[in-house]
Amino acid sequence: MYDCAGCGRTRRGLFFGSGIGESQWWCFRCQSAEQRELIGALDGRARGVLSRDAEGIEWPYGPNIYVNMRADLLDWADAHGLKSGSTRCSSGLHWLDKGRCAVGECFDTPGFYDHTTTWRSRTTGRPVLVFNQPYGPPDVAEVRAAISEHPSLSAEIGPESWYGAGTASVYIWNDGNRSKTAGIAP
Repeated sequence: MYDCAGCGRTRRGLFFGSGIGESQWWCFRCQSAEQRELIGALDGRARGVLSRDAEGIEWPYGPNIYVNMRADLLDWADAHGLKSGSTRCSSGLHWLDKGRCAVGECFDTPGFYDHTTTWRSRTTGRPVLVFNQPYGPPDVAEVRAAISEHPSLSAEIGPESWYGAGTASVYIWNDGNRSKTAGIAP
């Protein structure tokens, strides 16, 4: 919790504005009607894209408190035809490759794993992407080594994505499931 820009009190709320350093924290009590309407619209868009829990939409780290990241994440997921996935596999690679993790001791994650999310195809429901957003450029050799035991997987490194804050993008795709995802060519 942070100090509210409206009342100055430390209360539960969300950051509004563009960029991590430029956003202001507004507690739920002080949020404007427009801010509440925006939150409602984004939560509505998130249905069918993100999982839900007892408190509502399960926003990943970042969008859980930054409203602009919520919009960016949903635009990104829409563009790629994705919905959130989940796995107990710490790297997500066994899940991505085989649809499950049967390794039992899958505890290691490569150094480029940060702000990691797992994604399924909206059309087939199959695992299609493990997405990482590390700070700074990832080591290409480390990315290749991470997927080397999984011939059905490929990796792409790109510029900043929905997390922002100077992060890069590491897309690890299941190519067999990728071609079945709307809007993405293998």
